[in-house]
Amino acid sequence: MSSSTSSPAPTTVLMGLSGPSSSGKTTLARLLRSAVNLSVTKNGKEHKLSLFVLHEDDFYKVDKDVPIVDFSSPEHGTRSLQDWDCVESLDLDLFEHTLRYVKTHGALPPDTVSKEDQNSVGDVHVSDAEVRTVQEDVKSWFQGLLQNATTSSSVHVPAEIRICILDGFLLYPPAPPAPNTTYRSETEAAELKHLYDLSHALLSPRLFLPCSREQMLTRRLARTGYVTLEGFWVDPPGYVEDVVWPNYERTHSWMYTDNNADGGVFDEKICQEREGVVVCPGQGTLPMKECLAWGVREVKLAVEKRLLG
Repeated sequence: MSSSTSSPAPTTVLMGLSGPSSSGKTTLARLLRSAVNLSVTKNGKEHKLSLFVLHEDDFYKVDKDVPIVDFSSPEHGTRSLQDWDCVESLDLDLFEHTLRYVKTHGALPPDTVSKEDQNSVGDVHVSDAEVRTVQEDVKSWFQGLLQNATTSSSVHVPAEIRICILDGFLLYPPAPPAPNTTYRSETEAAELKHLYDLSHALLSPRLFLPCSREQMLTRRLARTGYVTLEGFWVDPPGYVEDVVWPNYERTHSWMYTDNNADGGVFDEKICQEREGVVVCPGQGTLPMKECLAWGVREVKLAVEKRLLG
């Protein structure tokens, strides 16, 4: 009889990075991926720190199964439109399976292919030289962790640490039952509860990158469209005003004082203390370079917390 051994699963940190459409979360996730991939040798042993990105947009249903909903506005009247910005447009079973696989194995399932990586993002406004500076900072911090591990019995740095950032437009729905939240159907309410439970069970920390309604309109209108499972989606006229922002308000007003997502201020007590959602400072006004610095700080804290148990 022969026995085989497999290498232990790497230490894994699964983080959420959410925010309104066009808030810059995909850009930030890609910058973090560039900055947080390195290896350091200490006492003849190699230690790796890596980061990869998982996109919620890769879990849309096939085009024909995305729900069609009636929307009305003074400018465009009543129209029936596909709603790509609601929970019912997502394949939650596949989403959950993938998250649990990542949590266990520290890698994407072998058959995972990202269509989201085919979509372009706006101007990054962070130079290659600035990214290299961040890389050096992360490397120095990681070397410090290794040094502390040699002098402290309370810190152990494994051979490999993998960080997965889940980038998504809808990761932190309100806690059910949610006051001041209007559900379109019992199915939507049940699926939002499922998403809420998944978020709290699997994502830590839960980061949030804000932007205003005006920023969303300006940035999204500048985009050419989105690759889907079966084709290419271009926003119809008025889609952002009539569909995207109202959906964001319905599912995220809980984060703001007075439930006012349009121009409101984030309620830190509710967001961070009650729900564990860390909101990037600046109300959406920070340049991407500063958002990157914030993201790196949160990644470091998440790794340190994971290592210290």
